[in-house]
Amino acid sequence: FGAMFEIVLKNPEAALELRHGKNIDLRDVLDTPKIFEDAQKAVVHGSGKLVITATVLAYETFCRLCDAVSVRARGFDHVTLGGMASTLAAAKALGLSQEHTIQALNLSVAANIALYQTRIGDVSLWKGCAYANASRNAVFAAQLASKGLTGPAPIFEGKGGFFRAVSDAPFALEPFGGHGRPFKILECTLKRFPLGLYSQTVVEAALQVRKQLRNVEDIQEVNIQTLQTAVNIMAGDAEKWHPTNRETADHSMPYTAAVALMYGTVEPRHFGAEYWRDPRLLELVQKVKVSVSEEANRRAPEAMLSIVEVVTSAGERYVAEVPYHRGHFKNPMTVQEVEAKFRALARDVLSPAQSDAILERLWHLEEVQDIGEVIRMVRISEG
Repeated sequence: FGAMFEIVLKNPEAALELRHGKNIDLRDVLDTPKIFEDAQKAVVHGSGKLVITATVLAYETFCRLCDAVSVRARGFDHVTLGGMASTLAAAKALGLSQEHTIQALNLSVAANIALYQTRIGDVSLWKGCAYANASRNAVFAAQLASKGLTGPAPIFEGKGGFFRAVSDAPFALEPFGGHGRPFKILECTLKRFPLGLYSQTVVEAALQVRKQLRNVEDIQEVNIQTLQTAVNIMAGDAEKWHPTNRETADHSMPYTAAVALMYGTVEPRHFGAEYWRDPRLLELVQKVKVSVSEEANRRAPEAMLSIVEVVTSAGERYVAEVPYHRGHFKNPMTVQEVEAKFRALARDVLSPAQSDAILERLWHLEEVQDIGEVIRMVRISEG
């Protein structure tokens, strides 16, 4: 099957022969490495400015899609929209014509509709791969289109298209940024802590409460109020109170709140089995109750308000609320905080000197003439 794809990529006319049952010489696959040469030159050796432009386009597309339509309500994952954004970014990086870009989008949308089950229940390792997979498939769709392969159309308005099968209704995007309009990437957020987005304000509020506590052992109950979407994703099923793997733990509001209260921080190590199997920590997790705040709903999506109340065995009550987590565009992280997060996440695979060099190039990405230089810098040696 893979070989057939490679033949069609090299020679789209082969698709017609496959459709009509004609023979294909599989020895053609021996020439496959030549197929991607032009695409590799365009992307891997493009300039930093090209990468920045394609990135802004991806964010502009994805954010405006998310503003226009919710696919989660019908059981689809947001990477379905992300795949569209990545397709347009790949098409831009490859220098595709308008017609080839349309075909790339047709191919990508038709073949890459993802399910929301990825993010609920007992979360699997796939969650961390889902968006990367959508982007990989987007690049492949752009490569196919660049060689003349066409995709199903009309992919949105057709009888079996996106509007009917996925979104259940037509929608339109607001005009993109530029010409005096702000770009959506400027409204995006960074995660201060290594956990799901909707628990960021919860953790920060929990940390504020912890500073007021005399003893964590005195906690009788923990009451969290936040927006409905956050409850659905981070506290919507029993597994979030009984995580059995890292992926469920870092997307559990009760668990991450308990970690913050018990340890005064939340780091990658806290999602190891020695923590989510710790009876003392799990006992605290069971004391967490999560409910919906109408005020938080009203202020969403502009804010992600979370209110954390801790009641002690002596009847004392401590409350903190956080509307904008550190890293929200209204409460941005500093350059130093961003670098510290990068180093913390990279310390097991990159030396301090490597991290220094990579950060220096990334902070001056617009000056890079060959993005391949940066890609080579982040290559991790085996062993």
